[in-house]
Amino acid sequence: MILVTGATGQLGRRIIDQLVARRGGTAGIAASVRDPARAGELAERGIDVRHGNFDQPDTLLTAFRGVDKLILVSTDGPGVVRIAQHQNAIDAARAAGIKHIFYTSFIDVAADSPAEYAAVHQASEAALAASGIAFTALRNPLYADFLPMTVAAAWSTGTFQLPAGGGRASFISRAELSEAIAAAALAPALARTVYELTGQATHDYQEVAAAVGKVTGSHVRYQPISEDAYAQSLESHGWPTWSARALASMYSAVAAGKFDRVRNDFALLVGHPPRPLACLAQELFGKH
Repeated sequence: MILVTGATGQLGRRIIDQLVARRGGTAGIAASVRDPARAGELAERGIDVRHGNFDQPDTLLTAFRGVDKLILVSTDGPGVVRIAQHQNAIDAARAAGIKHIFYTSFIDVAADSPAEYAAVHQASEAALAASGIAFTALRNPLYADFLPMTVAAAWSTGTFQLPAGGGRASFISRAELSEAIAAAALAPALARTVYELTGQATHDYQEVAAAVGKVTGSHVRYQPISEDAYAQSLESHGWPTWSARALASMYSAVAAGKFDRVRNDFALLVGHPPRPLACLAQELFGKH
């Protein structure tokens, strides 16, 4: 039995879809969700839907019973909350006798990273290592899916701003990441405990602007700004302080070079490389 947490979320639902496609059916696939009422479509397809709340460890223990492999999709929220939630899931997995955990981590887990996300995933990977359970950390880069939101200001002003400096990063869509995560979970054996699911190449945001402009025919310009200015801008648009600060610090990590690396791990798992930035831009902005 393979169970996916957060199965009604953007990534979790796609992982479920990939597992079903690769296995040729829903047998042996379960979903843990905070609100089973929102998972009716999964239940109708034959997915075993279970109630699991990361803030209520007893529900996780019940949800994880009879599961061999757990795909632990990282949660969302303030860093200290996420670390505690992931620890609850790991503790419940150990108590339930789960044999292997596949954790959706982040490409930046550097101890000296300015990003709050890095601290969250570093702590959670350390908790996995200390658990005694076999685990695989699947480190995701930046979601390509966020690029439309990232450059949205350019449609009215011609310019989008980020505290990413001249830093470089790779981009992969959630759809592609779900392929690699499902492939890892279904593999009979894996060679190591960490896979870095980067794109084919890294790009700075000047290159991102050029790729978007080429697809849309618009003049799109990137302008670096400070971390504080970006976080304050997000807050002025209604973002919670914790979320605005976490996102701003992530871009500061991009500026610091924490995302500037490329690995072949995606192709090792899936059998082909991920799509390049030009293809992603066409998919995301082709109808703009």
